[in-house]
Amino acid sequence: MSNEQRGRCEKISPDCPPENTIYGYVPNMGGNVFLSVVFGICTLVQVYFLIRYWRLWKGYTMLVLLGSLLECCGYAGRILMSKNPWDAAATSIQFVLLMVGPSFLAAALYMTLRALVQYFGEQYTKLPARLWTWPFVTADMLGFFSQCVGGVMASMTAKYPSLGTVGRVVMVFGVSFQAVVMAIAGILAADFALRMRRERGSVFRHLPKDLNIFLISLTVVFLLVLTRCIYRIPELAGGVGGHMMRQEVEFMILDGCMIAISVILLSVIHPGIYATAIHGRADHRSKSPAGRYESRREHRRETSDY
Repeated sequence: MSNEQRGRCEKISPDCPPENTIYGYVPNMGGNVFLSVVFGICTLVQVYFLIRYWRLWKGYTMLVLLGSLLECCGYAGRILMSKNPWDAAATSIQFVLLMVGPSFLAAALYMTLRALVQYFGEQYTKLPARLWTWPFVTADMLGFFSQCVGGVMASMTAKYPSLGTVGRVVMVFGVSFQAVVMAIAGILAADFALRMRRERGSVFRHLPKDLNIFLISLTVVFLLVLTRCIYRIPELAGGVGGHMMRQEVEFMILDGCMIAISVILLSVIHPGIYATAIHGRADHRSKSPAGRYESRREHRRETSDY
């Protein structure tokens, strides 16, 4: 079916079967309802955490909240598509929102990096603590805006094929750039951890249990979001309506489940609960009373950024 013919289809009919939509299938109602509910619950949890930990982790919590909300609305769009896969508005909404939602989760991960570097000690990295958050967040937002613009353009493929092609290229750039930024952040974080372990071999074994759980959770979320980004690159490169875009099971696993597990972990293992050692900053680097007092003063000045 040509793009012009697709543009005339508004509902399923003998001339407009679901196989001719850009996805080639009717989205599974049960799976999309489940994911929408999961993200909706996580959004409400983040609203609570935003109020509860406003002074300490408002930046982090707002980013996870936005990511959860966009995912919830995106899957709501797929629910509408399960009723009518030719619904152009629902198709565009879910296409754009599910593309950009994980950008906020990646930004939330970057928000924790500076706090962790300051807690363990800047001497284990050549990158100043202040550069462990905002450069990555800024780069992530660049990828976010690229995906937004590209997604809107790509959603117009049926009416404007050439515009859709440009949008696809912009989206591929955005998600690829995001994956590269995440990989760089991961390499730097791994280098930081290895340097610290080399100089203080037992440091991780003596961490508070809740902080250990928090660090493991962040690592898992990082790998899940990165996996999703890598999956999206060939999917988008194949074009709107391409082979990978027509595989619902792959999408539900490599995008839906990856991000759902990430949001659940970021909601359940919230730093306000599991990173209290960072809050108190009894300082992991200095055990003297003067060092502890100075660390707390420094912490009070900086926590509003997280």
